[in-house]
Amino acid sequence: MKKSVSLLALTSALALASCSQSENPVDDGEETSEAAEPAVAGTVEEVPTIDAGPAVGSSAPIKAEFNTGDGSKTLASILEDGPAILVFTRSVEWCPFCQTQLKGINAIVSDLDQRGYKLYGVSYDSVESQDRFSKNQMLEYTMLSDESSAVIDAFELRDPQYTEGKAVGVPYASVIVVDKDGKIIAKSVSGDFKKRPTNDQLLAIVDAI
Repeated sequence: MKKSVSLLALTSALALASCSQSENPVDDGEETSEAAEPAVAGTVEEVPTIDAGPAVGSSAPIKAEFNTGDGSKTLASILEDGPAILVFTRSVEWCPFCQTQLKGINAIVSDLDQRGYKLYGVSYDSVESQDRFSKNQMLEYTMLSDESSAVIDAFELRDPQYTEGKAVGVPYASVIVVDKDGKIIAKSVSGDFKKRPTNDQLLAIVDAI
């Protein structure tokens, strides 16, 4: 069995990955004069990862509970459908980098299915906001709502720089891979919310497990 990995261990494998998203996002509603950039970086060097969140090899908080259009679900119940790739993102409503990422990863749902993994998006938005975004973008994966940021906190992914305003409770832009037994087998936690792994890099993370 291949050993569990984090994104930092994949540098050489991912350095050749090219940017798979070129869409220009819209204003994210934050107070900034900087022009919005694509949400996904082109190479692993451009995704500054940080040591945050649960350690690879540790147990995920399987009792953590999400809300969906079909009602509440624990992580344990989600894992009954197989290993999960949880893409933690800030907001489907006001973060264009998140919107671009969530639209972009829709292209690799079938690739991940073939590898035995189910893809999920996670944000603190309401179920209604997530459903609206999912329908508008015709997403082929499930969005999981964490309005209280309780799951985000359980995964130790809350971005502490926000103490007031709408961004309070958002997670670091993160990818957490959990096997069917609830063990975290890979992760990528970005230190820059504007930069996320490409689709090629996400597939490389899975292929290296």
